[in-house]
Amino acid sequence: MKTGMLFSAMIIGGSLFLSAVSSMAGDDKGAESIVLKGGSMGSITFPHATHQGLFVDCRPCHDLFPKESLAIDNLKAEGKLQKKDVMNMCRKCHMDLAEKGQEAGPTSCKDCHKK
Repeated sequence: MKTGMLFSAMIIGGSLFLSAVSSMAGDDKGAESIVLKGGSMGSITFPHATHQGLFVDCRPCHDLFPKESLAIDNLKAEGKLQKKDVMNMCRKCHMDLAEKGQEAGPTSCKDCHKK
């Protein structure tokens, strides 16, 4: 009987350990900020951690591009993402928030693009 209880405890303990490890692996929230190529206007530093702190749902952005390093550059190179797709999405979200009277990010070119 004691062997059966010990075996059960080992199974449960192992399951909890694996669950905790897989949970920690899924907690990778990506870079705190991401520098995007902005063409002749200059690069854009996207405050990723700030957006994560403000929004619960990551899908509006990550439905457009995967959660992986250089995803935007890779999608552009493959022709699956047009040059201004990300900019238009960000700008629209910022304008929608401003229209609702909420704090919003920049909408003008020079506020995002830095040389």
